[in-house]
Amino acid sequence: DKGLLDICGKPMFLWVLEACRPYANKILIVTSDIKQKKAYEERLNHFNVENVKVVVDEESGVRCPLIGAKTAFRNAEAEYTFLLSCDVPLVDSNVLQLLISISKGYDAVVPRWPNGYIEPLHSIYKTDKAFNAAKSSLAAHRFDMRAVLERLNKILYVSTLIIKKVDHNLFTFFNVNSPMDLKKLKKIMKNQ
Repeated sequence: DKGLLDICGKPMFLWVLEACRPYANKILIVTSDIKQKKAYEERLNHFNVENVKVVVDEESGVRCPLIGAKTAFRNAEAEYTFLLSCDVPLVDSNVLQLLISISKGYDAVVPRWPNGYIEPLHSIYKTDKAFNAAKSSLAAHRFDMRAVLERLNKILYVSTLIIKKVDHNLFTFFNVNSPMDLKKLKKIMKNQ
């Protein structure tokens, strides 16, 4: 589980959690099974982290970000939910603040690159509408986050060129998917 990988003395997911902390009263971690849930809870206890709820995906079988997102939306207690994956330890709290500050009145606020690529796992969603959209997407056998966005009405796409003003290197979007990425991450963190 890459979220539990040690990065400079603490698990990767904790770097993400710490960036969220100033903007969230409650943080929710969605895991794929009970074993993973216990592993995350152990790390949270070890680092004395409070006000974090760990839940297990409600649907077994298919594993995809959309199922985790649906579980998050179902368990979230706030009007808006910020989705982040556990493998983006360089997420910048200034980016979170920017997206949160413009989210009111939208069903989703989604970063978008100049080439049109979107970042649905670095986005804010109106919780109830996103939950219904996720449920509808899964019922239609659509397992990608784009399916959720297609079912929402009011989406604000925010250019990464704007986000670059608060995160100059756009490290917020750097995710760790390979040993090479992990090596690059450690180099970046060493130089910061």
